[in-house]
Amino acid sequence: MTSEDFNKALKQLCGSVATDFVLHREPMLFVDRLMDIDAESATCEWRVGDDSEFAAAGLGVPGYTGIEFMAQCVAVHSGARARVRGCEPPLGLLLGTRDYTCSIPYFEVGKLYRASCRELVRDSQGMGAFSCRIESEGICVAEARLAVFETPEETSSNEQ
Repeated sequence: MTSEDFNKALKQLCGSVATDFVLHREPMLFVDRLMDIDAESATCEWRVGDDSEFAAAGLGVPGYTGIEFMAQCVAVHSGARARVRGCEPPLGLLLGTRDYTCSIPYFEVGKLYRASCRELVRDSQGMGAFSCRIESEGICVAEARLAVFETPEETSSNEQ
C-alpha cells in the first residue's frame, strides 16, 4: 500500500468512536471519538461527564489526568493504523512523560476537549515518542511529550 493510499484509508476512519481502535473500555476509556488522523498524527475529542470515574463533584476531572487523555489519543492513533493494515489494536504502555504543563486545575464537566498527538520517532522494536496537546475552544490547555511502547507486531511492517 502506498503512503497516499494508507493516509486515504486512515482519513476514512475520522468520526469513528474510540472503542474501534483501543483495548480500553468504560470506565477507563476517556476519549470519545477520532476526529482527524494521518500516518504521523491524530486528534481525538471528548466531553467530560459528571459520571467520570475521576470527576470531583462540582469541579470536574483533575488536570493531571490530561496525561492519560493524551496517551489514549496515541493509542487511538496506533489502533487506527493497525486497523488499516488489517490488524488488531496493539497493546501499548505509557513509559514516561516529559514537560507536562496544564493551565487549568480541572477539565470542566460538559466542556468539549480535543487531544492531539504527533509522532516524533518510532522504532522497529515498538518504542516511540509523541508531542501531545489538549485544546478547548481553540486554546491549548495542556501539552507534553510522551514516551510509549507498543507491541512490535504493529510496528514491524515496513509500511508506514
